[in-house]
Amino acid sequence: MELIQLNEIQDTNARQVILALQNISDSYRNEGSLIAKFRVMNMLYELLDSKLKEQIHVFGLHKDLLSPYSRSLLSQLSDLAMLLGISETTLATFHQSLANLHLDTIQYLQKQRQQEAQLLALGESQARAQEGLGKLQELRRQLREQREADGDIEQRTRRRSAELSRIRAEEDKKALQCMLQTHQDSGLDVDTEKVTLRHLDSKHKAIIELEQQLHAQETTLSAYQEIPPDYALAKLKLKEATLQLDQLTMEHESMLTELANDL
Repeated sequence: MELIQLNEIQDTNARQVILALQNISDSYRNEGSLIAKFRVMNMLYELLDSKLKEQIHVFGLHKDLLSPYSRSLLSQLSDLAMLLGISETTLATFHQSLANLHLDTIQYLQKQRQQEAQLLALGESQARAQEGLGKLQELRRQLREQREADGDIEQRTRRRSAELSRIRAEEDKKALQCMLQTHQDSGLDVDTEKVTLRHLDSKHKAIIELEQQLHAQETTLSAYQEIPPDYALAKLKLKEATLQLDQLTMEHESMLTELANDL
């Protein structure tokens, strides 16, 4: 009679274990979270009342005498104890181990949420950096285009300046040729005329007159520095006078050299 009651108790416990295992399986499939898993496992261990062990020891029953469901339950409890790293298989020990595991799980979930927040912030920073990079690339493109446009303007300005310089050089050349031709027509060519003291004296006077004219032009130029057109015109005239002065100075020195050689 007692064995029948024990078998009924074992069958009842076995059915409860099966139901609990089904709940565990459903929780794995539906909830998919560690917290739900531990809660269902906790329900399983609460069903394993210590009275079962007491009754087994009281009646002196062996593991082989238990029903297949009971043996499967004991095997699962043993495996779970090994996974949890506990040596005792009492309900209190399982509760303590599961509580510690629950705390570890909470800490893990907190770290996971922190990592997700960090990943989100990193993604936002990356998006901002990408946007800034795009703006910098656009700015570089605009600067390149502006630099190319400025280069074209500078090149055209250089060409115009070179052309203006060429025109002025030709004008100065023509003016100098006219001046030399005038001197040659007046009989002051040192290559065809004999050098005399009278010629040297006239050349010296011409140089003095040109220096005086140059000084007067410089004085006039300083009075018109704030007027760009007059300034440019005076500068050209000053340049022409300077060329004339240099030419006469060269002729004067040449005459002195030839005179010294003749003496």
